[in-house]
This record gives sequence, C-alpha cells and structure tokens, in this order.
Amino acid sequence: MTTGRWTAGAVLGCVLVTVSGCASLEELRQVQMSQRALESEKAELEQQLFDSRTAMSTLRSRSDSLEAQSAVKDQLVANLTTENDGLEEKFRRAQAVLEKLANKPVGDVSMGVGRLPAELDAALRQFASQHPSSVVYDGDHGTLKWTSDLVFAFASDVVRDDAKESLRRFGEIVKSPVAEGFDVIVVGHTDNIPIRKAETLRQHASNTHLSVHRAIAVGKVLAQNGVSSERVGVMGFGEYRPLASNDADQGRSQNRRVEMYMVPRGAFSIGASAQSPMAFTGSEKKDSSTK
Repeated sequence: MTTGRWTAGAVLGCVLVTVSGCASLEELRQVQMSQRALESEKAELEQQLFDSRTAMSTLRSRSDSLEAQSAVKDQLVANLTTENDGLEEKFRRAQAVLEKLANKPVGDVSMGVGRLPAELDAALRQFASQHPSSVVYDGDHGTLKWTSDLVFAFASDVVRDDAKESLRRFGEIVKSPVAEGFDVIVVGHTDNIPIRKAETLRQHASNTHLSVHRAIAVGKVLAQNGVSSERVGVMGFGEYRPLASNDADQGRSQNRRVEMYMVPRGAFSIGASAQSPMAFTGSEKKDSSTK
C-alpha cells in the first residue's frame, strides 16, 4: 500500500517537472523570436536612416547648386536690365530725332512728281477703278494708296492673300512699256497706337519699324511677280505722317496705309555714293496678330 502511494507520487512529480520544463522552453523560443524581430526591425531602421541621410546630402547639394544658378541668373538679369535701359535711352533719342525730321524732305527724293505720262496715268486710273474699295489714285501726284487694313492684318507685316492679286496687277503695269523709265517707292504708314504686346515688339520694335517692314513685304510681293528689285525702294514713316486725326477709329484707319510713288529713274539718290538695291529674299519679319 505504501509502495503504491510512492509510485503514484513519483509519477506525479515527473509529470510536473516535465510540464514546467516545457513551459520554460516555450518562453525561451518566444523571447528568441522577439529578439530576432527586434534585430530585423533595427536593421531596417538603420537602413532607412542611412537612406534619409543620403537623400538629405543630395538635397543639400542640389540646393547649393540652385543657389549658385540663381546668383548667376540674378547677375544676368541685372546686366540685361542695364543693357535694356541703355537701348531704351538710345531709342528715345532716335525717336526724338525722327519726330524732328517727320516734316522735312528725306534725302534727295521728290515724292510725288506731278502728272505722269498720259499712258501711265491712264493705266493707273483704270487699275484704281477696278479696285475702288482698296486703292485710291492721286493723278496730280502720281500716287497710289492702299488701305493697310485691307493689305495686312492688324499689327502684321504679312500681306493678305486677297491683296496679293491687286499687287500682282500693279506689278504688271510697272513692268509694262508705259512705266519704262520709272521706279516705285513703297512707303508704309501706321496709326499712333503704341505697340505693347511683347510678342509684337519682338518683331516690330516701334510703329516706325512696322511701317518699314510692311513696305518691305509689299516690295517682296512685287519682286515675286517679276518687278526688278532695282526698281523698288522702301520707306516707313510710322505714325508721323497722318492723313487724319488719330483721335477716332475712322481717322486711325485712314492713317494705316501703304503708298506707291511712281518716280523717274534717278530721282531717288542717297548722298553722293551709290547704294546696292534692296533684295527681297524672304528674310522679313513674320506675322503677329495684335499690337
């Protein structure tokens, strides 16, 4: 009886020891797993820290580079501003001189020679009568006037397609025997509305430039239709030779015009030296839609 109780106690003790030992191993495994997880997390965090430091270093380098570029651009802007101020001053002086010369003869040109030979006068009268909405002929001065609004878009120096036909027909008269011995002077005019749009200013620095560019464009069309460039001269007076007041749209529309003067060969001379004729090669300014 005593022996049986001892045996049972021994078995119970072994069971308790085994259970207790199993519990300790499980805890150890959990601790080890937690430690490995922490080590893995630590390694990941260290990598993130390294990546962050690398990115920060890169950003600092870019920031330093951008600051250096900004300093260079600031200096460039300062230089360009100074240069622009100088150019504006030169332009104001040139504009003042142009205003003084606006009502004076230009070189040795006698613009408007009076009545032309009968055959040429008759040809130009007939031509103007065929284009009553766009062309006016002044027989007393041998002058044809085109309305710029019908030849060019606003603030543009590109000849409209529908105006090229009238210029082509005028060119046929210039090439005909009735105009032999005469040259053509093309003169551009504008209203007094200043050019303000940056895009337009890049092509035409002032109304004077625009008027000359328009005269060049008309000369180019004449050359394309067989009129010798040696027989075509171009001029531009900008806003300085108005026909009407610029205070109203109607007057400004009259002032925007292109004039053709038929002048005898040799009437157009500049100083004492001969000048090369202007070649219309297609390098003229391009279109711009508004001032």
